[in-house]
Amino acid sequence: MRLKFILRKYRLKLGKCFLDKKNTQATPIFPPKSILFLRQDGKIGDYIVSSFVFREIKKQSPQTKIGVVCSAQNAYLFEQNPNIDALYLVKTKDIADYYRCGKKLAAEQYDVVIDPTLTLRNRDLLFLRTIGAKSYIGYQKEDYQLFDRNIPAQSVHYVEIYRQALEIAGFSHINTEYDMPSNSQSSQAVAEFLAAHQLEDYVAVNFFGAGSSRRFNEDSMVALLNHLSAQTKSIVLLTFPAVTEKMQALAKRYANVFVFEKTQTVFDTIELIKHSKMVVSPDTAIVHIASGFHKATVAFYSLDEENFVHWQPNNSAKTQIIRFDKSVNEVDFKQVKANLA
Repeated sequence: MRLKFILRKYRLKLGKCFLDKKNTQATPIFPPKSILFLRQDGKIGDYIVSSFVFREIKKQSPQTKIGVVCSAQNAYLFEQNPNIDALYLVKTKDIADYYRCGKKLAAEQYDVVIDPTLTLRNRDLLFLRTIGAKSYIGYQKEDYQLFDRNIPAQSVHYVEIYRQALEIAGFSHINTEYDMPSNSQSSQAVAEFLAAHQLEDYVAVNFFGAGSSRRFNEDSMVALLNHLSAQTKSIVLLTFPAVTEKMQALAKRYANVFVFEKTQTVFDTIELIKHSKMVVSPDTAIVHIASGFHKATVAFYSLDEENFVHWQPNNSAKTQIIRFDKSVNEVDFKQVKANLA
């Protein structure tokens, strides 16, 4: 494992020597005619946290073209945003496809590229260089020649990183309120489900996060539901197709626990959170969606302080944060505030 890390570090250093060249085109202009965001590795939570940038650019400069580089896996998040003018899909582990897309983008002559990611792989650096933008804005990229403008390392939420990126590009008075994605089909389906079960003022509970440390085991699921179901009118378990059958079996143990078994996409989950009174989750994407709707939230975070600072709830509503060391399953769920809302 250590050898793999050393080799990776060497490859990145060698790649940087060959690929990281000073941007001789650096000519900041405002308003930029076009801005490109690199989001090919972005997940749902990343999208929610950065969703305001597209709205704020168009608010101050409607004529600015906004492009987003994404993957086939996360394109659905950007496709529904009316403020985004162009999407460019890349295969995230295919260096040849990165180069192909980079050449296509070079022909578009983008004024500004914004890339807030921390680690640049060699294919990322090749891609950035191939784009040939007039200006590159990065986060913690002071050691890179290609980035002519940089946001220094700081202990702030990623919302602030994106806000500063827009400021560097020349925008001001930026409203960082999230733009919540929606889907009319999901909205209708969830409304029918809630009406059929006469559900309102319910608690939305999610048991699954990225990585095993953020996933509830069955004993923990039961412990939390025993605690919550005795103190709240109704609970809706958030789900996804791979676990829906398991969630349905769990819900049958309780008279006031429900599952929207038709859940297929994140848009269904967004609608369920939108209509809830409170959200409980170990997953930051769900936590950020709850923040976007100003829902009272119980959020579980590891003791990784850097991750917490960057991705904490950022919620104006009442929030209870419960920390864990190695696994969320360590938590005594009796401390969860059932009536936080």
